[in-house]
Amino acid sequence: MFSSQQQLKVPRKMVVIFGASNVLWMMFAVSQAFKMEIFPENRVVAQIGDVISLTCSTTGCEPPSFSWRTQIDSPLNGKVRNEGTNSTLTMDPVSFNNEHAYVCTATCGSKKLEKGIQVEIYSFPKDPEIHLSNPLELEKPVTVTCLVPDVYPFDRLEINLLKGNDLLKNKEFLEPMEGKSLETKSLEATFIPTKEDIGKALVCRAKLNIDEIDFEPKERETTKKLQVYISPKNTVISANPSTRLQEGGSVTMTCSSEGLPAPQIFWSKKLDDGNLQLLSGNTTLTLIAMRIEDSGIYVCEGVNQVGKDGKEVELIVQGK
Repeated sequence: MFSSQQQLKVPRKMVVIFGASNVLWMMFAVSQAFKMEIFPENRVVAQIGDVISLTCSTTGCEPPSFSWRTQIDSPLNGKVRNEGTNSTLTMDPVSFNNEHAYVCTATCGSKKLEKGIQVEIYSFPKDPEIHLSNPLELEKPVTVTCLVPDVYPFDRLEINLLKGNDLLKNKEFLEPMEGKSLETKSLEATFIPTKEDIGKALVCRAKLNIDEIDFEPKERETTKKLQVYISPKNTVISANPSTRLQEGGSVTMTCSSEGLPAPQIFWSKKLDDGNLQLLSGNTTLTLIAMRIEDSGIYVCEGVNQVGKDGKEVELIVQGK
């Protein structure tokens, strides 16, 4: 065993050498530990109008200095916030001006690190809209329009218009884009409704075919159930007991009309100037205590969303 003095007796030269190597090792470790990460990595996909943040983070240096730029030295079009070992670039809202490769630079003394991230922009914010040129009437042509609003890039857009399981029309918008802008694209198709179309669905399906960009949804769809109308026809009037009445008598007239949806019935009397005086909105019209001046032309009309059909009857009231 050594004495306490012997244990503490270390050559001074050895101490100096040990201390120097320790300092060198520490400096080497610190230099090696200066690292930087960027999030998201490599690429971020953002829809126009959204908010995105790019974060640059370092280790091994306290505190580092940060700077952001685009690879083509365009304006950042965002706000930078530095906090400790993190720097965040926020774009609120995202616009066409943010479609760049961004570079974050972190500096620690003489050490400088850089990492880049690509910002990809798209716009596909809404479901398609379906518009009809007029209500669907049996055997009469109708034009259906499918609108896809605020699309970018539209040269990757495809629209399919279906009636039930049948494809009415398809279009891929392959024309070149002259610049960056939000476009509303449309597809039109004309068809003649039949009774077999009742209850079927019109479907407008839009796809933004950008396989190299990961975003959802890449497909949007709108469905509209078909309601096929039939204009009123075959309007018939019956009078009980007769269209010739004695003064003081009464009569009940009944009207029917065919159509889809079922027509609403309106009764009117034709005035001397040719105008109609509305009397009732019921299927039957009952007149009591008839007077001679009640004689005249009575009109029944069947009316629905796509048309009307009328029938006239003349009532004659004779004096006693």
